[in-house]
Amino acid sequence: MMEIVRIYELEKMSSEDRERIMKRAESESASIENDVRMILENVKKNGDNALFDYMNRFNKVNINSENVRVTKEEIKEAYERAGKELIDTMRLLAKNVRKFHELQKPKDWMSEISPGLIAGQVMIPIDTVGCYSPGGRGWFPTTMLMNIIPAKVAGVRRVIVCTPPMEDGSINPGSIVAADIAGADEIYKLSGAQSIAAMAYGTESIPRVNKITGPGGIWVVTAKKLVKNVVGIDVEAGPGECGILADETANPDFVAADIITQAEHGNDSSGLLVTPSMELAKKVQKKAGILASRLPKWRKEFVENSLAKYGAIVVTKTLDEAIDFINDYSAEHLEIMTENPLQIMKRIKNAGAIYLGPYAPTSAGCYCSGPNHVLPTGPMGKLRGGLNTEDFIKKVTFEYPTKEGLGALKDAMLVLSDYEQFYAHGNAIRIRFEE
Repeated sequence: MMEIVRIYELEKMSSEDRERIMKRAESESASIENDVRMILENVKKNGDNALFDYMNRFNKVNINSENVRVTKEEIKEAYERAGKELIDTMRLLAKNVRKFHELQKPKDWMSEISPGLIAGQVMIPIDTVGCYSPGGRGWFPTTMLMNIIPAKVAGVRRVIVCTPPMEDGSINPGSIVAADIAGADEIYKLSGAQSIAAMAYGTESIPRVNKITGPGGIWVVTAKKLVKNVVGIDVEAGPGECGILADETANPDFVAADIITQAEHGNDSSGLLVTPSMELAKKVQKKAGILASRLPKWRKEFVENSLAKYGAIVVTKTLDEAIDFINDYSAEHLEIMTENPLQIMKRIKNAGAIYLGPYAPTSAGCYCSGPNHVLPTGPMGKLRGGLNTEDFIKKVTFEYPTKEGLGALKDAMLVLSDYEQFYAHGNAIRIRFEE
């Protein structure tokens, strides 16, 4: 059986191998940045003409202003084609996702900061959001739910969705149903960097949005990075990543099954096991090859290619070393399969989402558990966690002092305004106390 993922001993690992594993698909993003920039500028300048030309060239479908938006009739047909079992399942997931994200919703508050000065914070939802849901290498109705439901829970007025069409120009019925269940206001048949450009700049057919969310391949991720000074973006969720921290108590079959879950997303994904147990490492390596061989040919090829480039089993001397390595890696999905995962979790500093124990595969988070599976990839896990309700809310502060409240702070304010030489600021305070 072919070894689809290589074992490295940390103390013998080359700096080149470590850097490749740590960076994963980030290097591929840099190589296409100029091409993506050209697409963005073309759509910005030429609107629909450029947008639909790219759809024809890249997706080989005739998308135009007449058929780019999914109609009510297409939504109705999608429900008929999806079938009751899938629809019921998506409604179950939607219920869990909605419940979880309702709990995340922040509340308005105010307090008397000092005598006569009330201040606080109000939560104002973003007005218009664009959600991207990938396709092409598969269809992801669950991503529709994970993007749209938090936005609607937050109170976003208008949520539009862009997702790739199939070869016949239609949208996968499961994706349409999921978007509708989640509460999408509009669904568009668009893909790739050109769809990000359309939402960021607006075209004749596509509205300009305030923020763009959703995962995608390197073309989508790179496009989002390049428009983030024009429009808000979310977690820069790129190619799938699964990091596993395990000790000798872990079940090697479970670990092997999980290390290939994100790798099957595509050739630019990754899977990583870090463990102080060489015995576990060898068993996982062998079993992963067996499990991958049972996948459909195209998924098997994704696993083999992505693990060859960005996958690894890293064996450390101690569990402490393993924790340090996994923190440096900053995995999109981090599984902890150790004797006491709750204790180990307290030492985790960087991860998009954490899955604890032998019965928490990333698959659970991808489907029905409730927490969001739109997660930061690459180095972004060192800065934030996954997509959440607060991503769709502006926290706006207010203050409401009485004359007495302002007067109590007047002298201190004037000292500071004079020191900073902002004399108009000081005058705006003084004038309120002139007789």
